[in-house]
Amino acid sequence: MRTNREVLERFHELRTDRLRRRKEQFLSQIPRNCQFNTRMRVKGQGMVGFCQNPIVLRQARTKVFVCNDEATAERCRVFNCRNTHKSVEDDFEEIMKSPARCGNDYPKLAMLIWFLQNYPSTGRAARFKYDLGKIFSGLFRVILFRWW
Repeated sequence: MRTNREVLERFHELRTDRLRRRKEQFLSQIPRNCQFNTRMRVKGQGMVGFCQNPIVLRQARTKVFVCNDEATAERCRVFNCRNTHKSVEDDFEEIMKSPARCGNDYPKLAMLIWFLQNYPSTGRAARFKYDLGKIFSGLFRVILFRWW
């Protein structure tokens, strides 16, 4: 069985990894992350991304420029990401604060949070007080015949 300290370390590792992956996903140069990309439904094609940047439209000399794949977005010189490091971190923190969203998006993290929520990890004195309280609460249950 793992100690609470090991579970806490695993939680920090997993949280750091999930935040790193989220940053890679939301800060990469793909059409979905471009500020100028607008997704519209096209009959027979599903959702298609269209570039609304005036510079690109002027250079293409058309009223419509399709930017729907990663290769097109990577070649774009005027790509402007709609997300920032701070916005991605803030969104991640909001997900972590909501048990339902955290459980849905990151079930392993939610399980570790559930396990660690009753264990004080602030310092040695707090852990000692917590463990002492558990010992005496068990002793009082035996003395007062409250075994269940």
